[in-house]
Amino acid sequence: MVTLEKVRRDAPWAWIKGAIDDMAAAPFLSIGYGVVFTAIGLAITVGLWSLGQGAVVPVMMGGFALVAPASAIGIYRISQMRDQGKTPGLWDFWSIPKGRFTQLALLSVLMLVFFLTWARLAQMMFALFTHEADFRLDSFLPFLFTDVQGVMLMVIGTLVGAALALVAFMISALSFPMMVDQDVDAVTAVVASIKAVKDQPDVMLVWAWLIAFATGAGLALFGIGIAITFPLIAHASWRAYKDFNPRPKPSAKEVEARLAENKNA
Repeated sequence: MVTLEKVRRDAPWAWIKGAIDDMAAAPFLSIGYGVVFTAIGLAITVGLWSLGQGAVVPVMMGGFALVAPASAIGIYRISQMRDQGKTPGLWDFWSIPKGRFTQLALLSVLMLVFFLTWARLAQMMFALFTHEADFRLDSFLPFLFTDVQGVMLMVIGTLVGAALALVAFMISALSFPMMVDQDVDAVTAVVASIKAVKDQPDVMLVWAWLIAFATGAGLALFGIGIAITFPLIAHASWRAYKDFNPRPKPSAKEVEARLAENKNA
């Protein structure tokens, strides 16, 4: 269904280098997207904190990786414009062919479902382990580290979140950039992404680890670092897509049509 190029084992580092070049070529646009994404996250965080639900903030942060690929379409376009020898612009997002928006929206909804699933599972785990625990962060942190139920919540929650993040990574690693660049449906793009992880797990697991590390580093700086790491990861994801160079195999009808054209030529 899809063919891929084989990439070097150290390819993720080259993707990051390419991402840095992309950001340096359009710093205001790239970081601007990061600032907007960060501002939305901070607004949600402040809202939860003001409602006395500070313990829910880590859940929202944990869902970052699940929705980030769908939020990075404008950043992929910056890299795409550079590859085409054009100057990236603010409105390039809207110049994506209309037919591709439907498929991008379809996959974005799927990523949103992953996020809602994570939120629902987190709610169930909170109900199972916390009982009457205070959801204010200053009270909840000691509960996590000193209470047996809190430690169990942290361990199980981390494992569940990691499993969901891995599945989301397999689905989205190449799919969003591919749909921005090619006229393919969401299923074909997802198959290409999963195939990349399946064919070269050593490369893609290193890439997943680098994404997790960059995301964690950004969140550790009170979320502000995401303004840098978010566009960096997005640009690097575009470089990963270009490196794998996924190409849909022609269908039987397309092969027959091409053979007929060659005979008539």
